[in-house]
Amino acid sequence: MSIIKVALLQMTPCDDDQEANLSKGGAFCQQASDIGADIARFPEMWNIGYTFFDSSQPDSRAIWEAKAISQNDSFVQHFRALAQELDIAIALTYLEHWDAAPRNTVSLIDRHGEIVLTYAKVHTCDFEKEAALTPGG
Repeated sequence: MSIIKVALLQMTPCDDDQEANLSKGGAFCQQASDIGADIARFPEMWNIGYTFFDSSQPDSRAIWEAKAISQNDSFVQHFRALAQELDIAIALTYLEHWDAAPRNTVSLIDRHGEIVLTYAKVHTCDFEKEAALTPGG
């Protein structure tokens, strides 16, 4: 029987500062690797720290949607390279750019830096903010 060691990265995001979240996330992945973890699992929507828009501000939703990224974005590519460098799988979460509206997504990156699975949250809450997400299918 094989044992898989999962590091649940319990950390506070730097709000929606993607560069700061990238840096902090990289440091936590390094720590996970240092303790022998096989997989590092990020908190939900890590690239923007699970932040949403302020519906009382006119352009807030458009600004929030503009922070959505794709698998080809440098944020995701950084963690793909890091997974390969550290020889660790990474379950990276992010606000994913999608045609209708962004999705709450996790991509599983294997030890070789390949994305082997992508899942978008299917059951988004009907609350004001999360209802703005496109459910996965």
